[in-house]
Amino acid sequence: MRYLLPALLLVSSSVHAQEKRPAFAIPDSTLSPDRRYGVTVPSLDSSPVDSNKLVEAATGKVLASIKANPFFDRKNHETLLPSRWSKDGKFLLWEVDGKWFPHALVLLKVGDGNVSQFNLLELAQRSILAETKKATPDRYEAARKANSGNGSAYPDGFSVDVEALDPIALPLRLRIALTSNPKGIEDFPTLESSMEAVLTTEGKLEITDFKMGPGVSRHF
Repeated sequence: MRYLLPALLLVSSSVHAQEKRPAFAIPDSTLSPDRRYGVTVPSLDSSPVDSNKLVEAATGKVLASIKANPFFDRKNHETLLPSRWSKDGKFLLWEVDGKWFPHALVLLKVGDGNVSQFNLLELAQRSILAETKKATPDRYEAARKANSGNGSAYPDGFSVDVEALDPIALPLRLRIALTSNPKGIEDFPTLESSMEAVLTTEGKLEITDFKMGPGVSRHF
């Protein structure tokens, strides 16, 4: 992967004048169709509080910090997928993939002087978890207990995969899948569901279809 490295993105540390803060890159795969905008990717040894930022590629001017877990260059077990921009450059789908599900999935709407953000991963997780629990509360609780301790990336212990469908715009169609057993372990409480939904122009997630059952694959 080639990187653009504007000199202005190499800055000195504010703590020690002689120390240099690790560089930020703007991968080609993040650039808008007109190459006006891009997203910064900090090096792996950057501060853990650093974020991916939507910037003007030529000047480095920050338009917004992406509100999701940050992706660092060469980070293990994560893959930065090519940014999906609308043809007019007004919408950006920022996606970082993991082994079982996205680690970040955010839709950014770029307007005149402002940027709106919609965390699709969090919206989808909340929605499918609520619907699945409502549909089968006892099985949901059994699977939740079996998966306790998996960490914050697994809400209630479940794996939730989310796919945004073209075109990248509002309203935006989503396909969502939940499983309690992504490794297919035998004799483990297995609960699966799938959902189709639409993110409206107002930023609300509306469910268009919901199903319970086995055999829900990661990618529809």
